[in-house]
Amino acid sequence: MNNGTQSDDVRTLSTKSDSTAKPDTLEEELKMLEGAGKTPRRVKVYLLNGDDWIDNGTGFCVGEIDKETKSPYFLVRNEQDTESIILKSFLKGSIQYQRQQETLIVWTDSDGSDLALSFQETEGCADLCDFIIRVQQGNFSPGISLYYVMPNVNEGDDVTELITGPIRYPPDEPEASNIGVVLETVNQGANAQFTRTNILDYIVEKGYFMKLVKVFEQAEKKKDAEALYCISDVIKSLFLYNESSILEDMLSSEEKIMGLVGILEYDSEYRDFKASHRDFLTTQSFTTVIPVDNTEIFKRDFYLNYLKDVVLARFLDEPTFSLLTSLIYANQVEIFNYIKDSSILERLFKIYDDDDNDDDDRLQRDMPKKRDGVKMVHQYVLIAKTLQKLDFFSLLVKSGLLKMINFALKDDEDQIRVLGTELIVIIIEQDVSLVNAIDHEEATIDNSDPPILEELAHALPNDKKNVPNGDTSFPSKVTRLKLSDDMTLISILSKLLVEDRNLGLKNQAFEALKTLLDPHIAASGSNGISPVIGGGAFPGSEEYKFGPDEFKEINTQNYFNAFYAEVAVNLFRKLIDLGNSSEAAVDVKKEDELLYQLLCELISFCTREHKTPVSRTFFLENHIILGVAKLLTANCKIILKLACIRCLKNLISLNDEFYTRYTISQDVWVYFFKFFETVVDENNLANSTCLDFLEIVNRSCDRAMNPNKRTNYVLLAKYIYSKYGDFVRTRLNYVTTGKRLVELVENEFDEVNTNGNSAVHDEDYDEEDEEDEIVDIKTDDLGLSDEEMIPNNASTPINDDQDEEEEEEEEENGNGHVIVNGSDGDDDNVGKKRPREETSEIETSKRAELNEKAANNDNFGQVALTAITSDQL
Repeated sequence: MNNGTQSDDVRTLSTKSDSTAKPDTLEEELKMLEGAGKTPRRVKVYLLNGDDWIDNGTGFCVGEIDKETKSPYFLVRNEQDTESIILKSFLKGSIQYQRQQETLIVWTDSDGSDLALSFQETEGCADLCDFIIRVQQGNFSPGISLYYVMPNVNEGDDVTELITGPIRYPPDEPEASNIGVVLETVNQGANAQFTRTNILDYIVEKGYFMKLVKVFEQAEKKKDAEALYCISDVIKSLFLYNESSILEDMLSSEEKIMGLVGILEYDSEYRDFKASHRDFLTTQSFTTVIPVDNTEIFKRDFYLNYLKDVVLARFLDEPTFSLLTSLIYANQVEIFNYIKDSSILERLFKIYDDDDNDDDDRLQRDMPKKRDGVKMVHQYVLIAKTLQKLDFFSLLVKSGLLKMINFALKDDEDQIRVLGTELIVIIIEQDVSLVNAIDHEEATIDNSDPPILEELAHALPNDKKNVPNGDTSFPSKVTRLKLSDDMTLISILSKLLVEDRNLGLKNQAFEALKTLLDPHIAASGSNGISPVIGGGAFPGSEEYKFGPDEFKEINTQNYFNAFYAEVAVNLFRKLIDLGNSSEAAVDVKKEDELLYQLLCELISFCTREHKTPVSRTFFLENHIILGVAKLLTANCKIILKLACIRCLKNLISLNDEFYTRYTISQDVWVYFFKFFETVVDENNLANSTCLDFLEIVNRSCDRAMNPNKRTNYVLLAKYIYSKYGDFVRTRLNYVTTGKRLVELVENEFDEVNTNGNSAVHDEDYDEEDEEDEIVDIKTDDLGLSDEEMIPNNASTPINDDQDEEEEEEEEENGNGHVIVNGSDGDDDNVGKKRPREETSEIETSKRAELNEKAANNDNFGQVALTAITSDQL
C-alpha cells in the first residue's frame, strides 16, 4: 500500500495545526491534541495474508486510552453493529506506524500481523495520526513512532519522514572519551526535521555548546588531535541543521564566538594544517572614535561577517549561508536604529569643527581620530547602501557630513581622500538632492519655500489666487530640492581632479562631478521631488504645482552660472592656457594625460547637457575648443588624441552655428588634419576615427541622408574642400569618403532640382524634426542672409528665452533660409544658386565691413557670431 501522491505539507499531520498557531512548548502541543482520536472515523480494516490485503470489515475507528492501565489502543466497531468489534490494537513497544496515500495508516502489530486502516476521508486519517503523536509525546507509549511515506516523483525509492518517535540525545556531559558518540548522535538526528528540532532544543536548553568548548580547551591542552577534529565535525554538523536557534546560541557572546572560531581552526580534512582565527581576532583592535554605551552590537557585526566570509566560507551550504546573512542583516538594522536614536553622529561630526583652529598641536593630536571617523562612516555608509537605508543618508547630511568630507578631501593621505570621494559618490548615487541641498554653514536640507516660489505665486492671475475663506497663505512646506550656488564641494572635487596624482581618485572625482553637473538629476533629485506652492492652500488644484521643467528653470540657473563663473576656469585652466598660447610646440606631461582625457569627456557632457548660452559662452570665450585641438599635435599617447577627436565630433554633432563658425575661423581643423596625415596610411583605430569624422560631415550635408538642417555641415564641407581638397582627394583613395566629400561640394551638395533652383536650406524644414535629433540643444537656423547675419547677430546674450522668442519670430516671418555663398537676402535670390565667381565687388566690400564689425564686438558675457572670410570657404 505504498501507492499515492505526495502531501503538500509534511511538517505535521494535525488538521488542527492548519488553522492554529504552532505551539511554543510540548505542553501546549499536547493540550492541543487532547481531543485527537475521540471522533469516530469511518474506516476499512485490512489484514495482510501473503501478498494480498484481506478486507476485514468496515466500521468506525477511535483512539482511546485505558483509564486503569493508561494503555492506548485503536478500536474499530462494526458500522452495522456497534457491539461488534472488528479491531482492537494496542499502541505499544516499538511499533512503527506509517501514513501512506493521505488516507492509509499501516503497521505491524506486536504479534507480527500486518494491519492497515483505510479512511474514508483525509481528515479522519490525520485525526488518528494526531492521536499517535499524542500517545508518543505524552509518554503513554514513548517507544512507538510515526513516519510519513512520500512516493518519489522520479520513480525512485519512497521518501520517509519521521513525524514523531523516540529520540536519541547526545550524552548529558560530553567528554573526550564520548565525543564520538556525540558526533554520531548529531549526524543521525539530521535525517528528520523532528529529531533536528528536538536535539537543537536540548542543546540550547542544556547549554551544550559551552560544554563542548570546555572539552575543546582540555583536548587542546592535552594535544588530543582526534578529539579536536571530532569536536570540529560536531560543530559543522550543527551548522548544517540550518536552524537559527543554534546559530544565535553559538554567536550570542564574544566568549562563545572565540570558542567557536577556535574549534573551527581544526579541520579533519586538512589534518596537517591549522588556521589562526583566534590570533587574528585578538590582534584586531577596535578603535573607539566616539564612546558608545552598546559596543556589543558593533563587535558582533564584525564577528558575524568574519565568520561568513572566512571561517565558514568553505563548507556553508546555501540555506545556512542565507540564515547567517539574515542574522547579519538583523544586527545591522539594530546598529542603524541605535545610531539614529542616539547622538553619535552629532558628537562625531563635532570633532571636525576645529579645522580652522590655529592650535597646530591640537590639530595634529586630533588627526588620527578624524581619520578613524572617516573610515567608520565610510564603513557604515557601504552597509547602508546595501540595506537601502535612505533615511540614514539623510540623517548623515543633516548631522554635518559635509564637514567630514571637506576634511577627507583635503587630507594628505591618499586613503582618506579616496574614502571621502567614495562617500560623495555613494551619497550622490542614493539621492543627489542630499548633496545639492547642503547649506554651506549648517549642512541641512532646506525645507523653506524659496522666495522665487512666493513671487511666482503672487504673479498668478487674480482669479487663481481666490481660495476658500480668502486664505492665500502658505501653511505647509514641502521638502524639496533647492540647489545652492555654493560651489565648495564642486571646487574641492575639481581640485582633486586637476591636482591629485592618484589615478583612481581622479576617475572617482570625475564621476562625482558629472553627476553633480547633470541638470536632469540636479533639477529633480533621485527622489523626483517637485515643489508645490502652499502644500494645501489650494486643495484639489493642479494649477499651483510646478512641473519638473518649470522647477528646473527656477533652480538650476544660478547653480550652473556659479559653476562656470567660480569653478570652470580653474578646472579647465590647462586647456585655457593651451588655447591662448602662441607656442607652436605643445608639451603634455605624462601625469596630465588622464586629466586631459577626462576634461575632453566633460566638455562633451557640458556642451550637450547644459543650457547652450551658458556653456557655449564659456568654452568659446576661453578658447578651450582650440586647446583641445592643439593636443592633437602634442607628443602624447594616442588614446588622448582619440578623446580629443571624440570631443570635436560631439561639438559638430550639436549642429550649432557658433561652434561651427568658431572652429573654421580659428583654424581648429588644422590640428585635426595634421594628426590625420600622420595616421592616414595606418590600419588602426586612429585612422578609422578620423574617417568617421569625415563620414559625419558627408552624411549630414547630403540631402538624401539628412533632410533636416544642413547649413553648418555645408559650411564645414566647403572649408575642408577649400583647405584640404587635395588631401581628401588623393590620400584617401583607399575609401570613398574623400571622393564623396569632393563630389558633394563640386555638385553643390546635390541641390540641383528640376527647376534649376538651389535649395541649400530645405523650405519644408520642420522644427519638430530637429528636436528629434541626437542633441538636446536648440540651435536652429538663424534664417538670415550674409548681410543680415552679422549686424543682427553680432552677439548672443546669455538668455535662452530670448533666443527661443527670436527663433519663433523668425519662423513666423518666413525667414527660413540661409544663403551660404554670399546671397544678399533679397526675396528674388531666395532658393537661387549663385556661383562663387559671380560675387560682385560691392558684396565683397560689404562682407569685409561686416566682418570688421564682428571682430570689434567684445562685450563681456556675450558670444560673437564668428565671421568667415571667403578664402576660408
